[in-house]
Amino acid sequence: MTSPQIDDAEIARQFRHGSVATVTNWLNQRGYRNAFIPGLLVVNPRFRMAGRARTIRFVPARPDLAELWPDREANPHRKAVEHIGAGEVLVADVGGNDEGGVFGDIMTARLQARGAAGLVVDGAVRDVWQMRDIDLPVYTRHVNAAAIQRAVMAVEMDGIVTCKGVAVRPGDWLVGDPDGVVVVPASLAAEAAKYGADHEDLETYLRERVLGGAPLSEAYPPNETVRDAYRARYPGRPAD
Repeated sequence: MTSPQIDDAEIARQFRHGSVATVTNWLNQRGYRNAFIPGLLVVNPRFRMAGRARTIRFVPARPDLAELWPDREANPHRKAVEHIGAGEVLVADVGGNDEGGVFGDIMTARLQARGAAGLVVDGAVRDVWQMRDIDLPVYTRHVNAAAIQRAVMAVEMDGIVTCKGVAVRPGDWLVGDPDGVVVVPASLAAEAAKYGADHEDLETYLRERVLGGAPLSEAYPPNETVRDAYRARYPGRPAD
């Protein structure tokens, strides 16, 4: 018997209920040991992020590359923002370049207006203090107030990219919280999201037990007595 299908909205809700730490550990146990993107600055820690990846790739600037897009609106940099879908996360592979911000507050505001779920930049952003007033999760490797045109140029949308050593395929799920961002293959997203949400409920209960005086030897990991108490309080929820 196959499991019922759940839609992207429910997957996103479950991911936002869980934690990046739990999902990262779950992926580690399944052989995905390079799924967490390390060292990103969390610009808006009040938000959690979950959405499918749209990607854009930058390369070092060359004068002749500008000739590829004589129409400014066809440039992948602007096009990626104008074509982001609702619930999608824009992932920018800038090769770690820190010479200038590839996204600022205006482009970030446009992403929010189009219903994007977040922005992840393996490079630099600018206007961070304004970005913090925009209701969009933003994660970046660097901050630099300079403009970026002198350093890099966007050349491709919707290809496989690298973000701080982690591969990202279009359609992957990007899940973020104040710990950072983890990349979840699309084929594993529904299972990972449900596990993460269920496990968050259990860990919330375990924190209550520990705060109430329970020793780690009983509550972390939970012994069978604690598991039975959890099942009794929340019938039907998994206690693993």
